[in-house]
Amino acid sequence: MAGGGPTLTLQDVADLARVRRPVVSMWRNRPRVRGLHVPFPAPVEVSGGMERFRREDVVEWLERTGRGNNPEANLDAPALSVPDDVPLDELVTWLCLAVLTGEELADTTAENRITLARGVDPDDRVLFREVEASVPAVCTLRFIDDLVEASYGPREALDRLEQGRAARTLGTRDLTSDAVDLIHAVAEACALHLDPEGVPLVHVGPASSVTLALADTFTHLVVPGGTPELRDIRRRAVIREIETVDDAAGPGVRVLSTIGRPADELLDLVDNLVLDLGEGELAIIIGPAGVLCDELQGQQERHRAQTLRSESLAVALRLPRGMWREAHRQALGLWVCATGGSMQRPLVADLAAFTRDELDLGDLASDVTGAFAAMRGRAFRYLRPHDLPPILSARTVVVPRGVRALRLATTEIERHLAVINAATLVTSEPIQPFDVLAERAPGAMLLRRRSLGELKDLGHVRVLRGSRIDHSHGNPAGSVAVLSATNPHGTARLDPFDAARLYPRAVRTDPGDVVFAERPRPIATVDDHGGSLVASPSKILRISSQAGIGPHAVAAIINRLPNEPTEWQTWSVPILDTFEVEGLEEVLLAAVNHETTLRRHLDATRDLVTAMIDGVAAGAVTLTTRTTQ
Repeated sequence: MAGGGPTLTLQDVADLARVRRPVVSMWRNRPRVRGLHVPFPAPVEVSGGMERFRREDVVEWLERTGRGNNPEANLDAPALSVPDDVPLDELVTWLCLAVLTGEELADTTAENRITLARGVDPDDRVLFREVEASVPAVCTLRFIDDLVEASYGPREALDRLEQGRAARTLGTRDLTSDAVDLIHAVAEACALHLDPEGVPLVHVGPASSVTLALADTFTHLVVPGGTPELRDIRRRAVIREIETVDDAAGPGVRVLSTIGRPADELLDLVDNLVLDLGEGELAIIIGPAGVLCDELQGQQERHRAQTLRSESLAVALRLPRGMWREAHRQALGLWVCATGGSMQRPLVADLAAFTRDELDLGDLASDVTGAFAAMRGRAFRYLRPHDLPPILSARTVVVPRGVRALRLATTEIERHLAVINAATLVTSEPIQPFDVLAERAPGAMLLRRRSLGELKDLGHVRVLRGSRIDHSHGNPAGSVAVLSATNPHGTARLDPFDAARLYPRAVRTDPGDVVFAERPRPIATVDDHGGSLVASPSKILRISSQAGIGPHAVAAIINRLPNEPTEWQTWSVPILDTFEVEGLEEVLLAAVNHETTLRRHLDATRDLVTAMIDGVAAGAVTLTTRTTQ
């Protein structure tokens, strides 16, 4: 706190205004707002290499300028003014006390706080010893009161802490929401297999946010032990209104996150967990794929093999990359282990081999549930059996790269046949030959060339800018095409009423206009129909009949320029007589039509090859080539 007042860092300002961090730097460098000089507030101090700004100054500046995307910035600002040098776990402790007691803490004495803590935590499971040993500054307690008031509830207050300045100081980066959703789907499948009425979730090993992310699905959360890390989990669970107990009354799902742990420590934690599994329990283990899924060597390989010999591994998954923010290029692995010692063929899958559209969490959960069934004859969408003996052999991976479920013969035979037949309707069409009769021209003529810049100055060509088009306005049934140089068939289509209403100043093409772009390389196409909009940065080149060159010739010349950006004014074209222009345009149009036919055949051939592979692989079709006599 500078001068006794709460402060914000530039990242805090970005969070408050709900913009990206570079936007705040741009605001500081551009003091003029709507014609008025409204400079960004000056910093009041520099702490830890970061500038600090008075909170009131920032809120007033945002209100005066109207910048940002948060109309309630004045209400959210108190929740961002985190006191300096106060650890995150201490802030969580005071937030937990405020949530449990419903009291404002800023006006309490140390004796009051100890009395409050004893009243809500008589067995000292959560926070009594921390409250008794701590002497917080008044600004810390006032911040907690402001945080509670600025939040919609205890959960959001905790989320603000875990995403704010105090958490950034720790430098730890958590799992992405996609990773949490995937693990959550696996955990739900495990719980459903044990008891559809609900089972407890048992935390194992070091503290991890994964446990709290999964706990809502289960009847209660079991956090055995009394280490400071585990007490912190209990406090966060209390804030999130998750019931915690010390011991499980019956079989449950154990969860162990080893993310960020050294390989040897990870293997020890996994081995201990597998050995401690009780009758009817399941365990979910999350860690680096390099240890859980890939090849290991030496002592680490032998250690993992010893754990796997218990035949407890039921499911092993390699997760897609990017699910751990700390190391977005490192893939994570996930194991599901069960008691009983009868998993001689664990089911494995490399989920990184599937696209986002192909990965359905409901089907994945169904596969995990099926992995525990007595009969392994069912079909799986993702999982594939992997014999345990090869896994235990030296230099063998648990989850081979790209492994996925075996596909049974499909029942969609008609669909595969229809795709193949549709493609062959195009590829079987005869392609008309394209021939040009070339003869020696009578006499000799002086070759003349002019640049497009010269033709523009003479009034023989016009260059019109394209328009910025919002593709969310597109309507597949629309009749107004939006063209670009790189997409001559149109990037979108607009309803004519929408085009007139939304883009009244946009220039429409005339038949024969050249649509071109200079960057990243010169490229052009001809709109033979007209009436289209052109999406910037593409431009329209409109050629008059006096130019001595036709649109298809100009487009062909532009498309054959070097692959580097140049100014359109410098592009040179030949100047021809009128009858030569007409003849050349006719032949070039025929060449364009021939090229279009060839491309259509090439596209159909590419689709046909894919359809044939898919159809044969699915067991839907058999193929026979036709030979001509």
